[in-house]
Amino acid sequence: MDGNVAQPGKTISKQIDDELPTREELVQSARDMVPTLIERAPQCEALRRAPKETIEDFKKAGFFKIGLPKKYGGYEMDYDVLCEVIMEIAHGCGSSAWNLAVLGEHNYTLTNSTAEVLDELWADDPDVLLSSGNDHNAELTPTDGGFIFNARLQYSSGCDYASWWMCRGFEKGSGQPRGVIIPKKHATIIEESWHVAGLAGSGSKDVEFKDVFVPTKHLRSTPFSPEWGGKAAGVTNPATYRLSQQSTKPFTLTSVSVGIAGGVLKAFTEQMKERQSRFGHSVAEFQSLQLRLAESAAEYDTARKIVLSDLQESLAILREVEDIPEELHARNRRDMAYCPRLAAAAVDRLFYAAGAGGLFLDGNLQRQFRDVHAGGAQVFLNWDINATAYGRAILGLEPQGPTGP
Repeated sequence: MDGNVAQPGKTISKQIDDELPTREELVQSARDMVPTLIERAPQCEALRRAPKETIEDFKKAGFFKIGLPKKYGGYEMDYDVLCEVIMEIAHGCGSSAWNLAVLGEHNYTLTNSTAEVLDELWADDPDVLLSSGNDHNAELTPTDGGFIFNARLQYSSGCDYASWWMCRGFEKGSGQPRGVIIPKKHATIIEESWHVAGLAGSGSKDVEFKDVFVPTKHLRSTPFSPEWGGKAAGVTNPATYRLSQQSTKPFTLTSVSVGIAGGVLKAFTEQMKERQSRFGHSVAEFQSLQLRLAESAAEYDTARKIVLSDLQESLAILREVEDIPEELHARNRRDMAYCPRLAAAAVDRLFYAAGAGGLFLDGNLQRQFRDVHAGGAQVFLNWDINATAYGRAILGLEPQGPTGP
């Protein structure tokens, strides 16, 4: 066993619509897990993956079903629900939240697949999870009935718990990029490829695929294909499945950084209420500390509201039309990178105020400090890239980098 078993809020299985959990129930389930996640955080970091019990707790609480089609026992909830749950989980453990952010998002993305693929993924087990990864040199060689795939994917978060992978390769000869899905039996996880200073428990290891036959049916559907918006799954909430993979889906990753900041703010506030200076004075009376708390709280509240507001605005538009305007794609990219900056600033300010006590490895603050900076380093959350794209867009210049679905 990897650790103590948490007591998640409510075990949820396949249910009819009027028995599905509410947003509030899912968020409360996440809050209820935080003390156990804090307790498990050192173990999560040492394992370099989320403990098995944590992934099981997420499954029992229904977190991976938030974006799963109802046809397969899921909830088809709006994407901002998943992000709010992730923020709460990150109060306790950033690495565990990162696993949920990546694995939970993939259920939304793969819902835009053919009925045959959907049945293959989830008909027998709605708890099947998909990881991903990236290799700029991944090669797809055409052959009868499909392609031969060779790649060594990097940053395959949550790979230890995946049954399938979604990734991209480049067709030999033409160089055309194609998305593929591949079952676990063809994957080799490189165990010693993930030794890092932050978000170590995300388990973002390298995964190797050698001479894997990928049938044509396992090519991923593209935006605005006949399956776009979860049509083959018969979803009742198609808007949330039309969110852009490039400009909106990474808000789950942003939510991890924001949630870490929220966890630091809460723990720091409680500690300072009781802390005494070396001369016996109440630290809570220090104006400098009060100002630090106020500024960090403002940054956290702002980041949290931006994430939820951007998603809700995008979803409202997608309920009327197929895509959001180009300026919103650019705005979303800007914000998904800016919110981790706000989160890191909030954590930094309190980390330095904690003094030497925050440096001890058996404390949570030093881990949260490292994790919040690691989260902001993810390529989709890169401020320089996304801010430049936004600046070009509002100046009427051609965007650089991906913006649309």
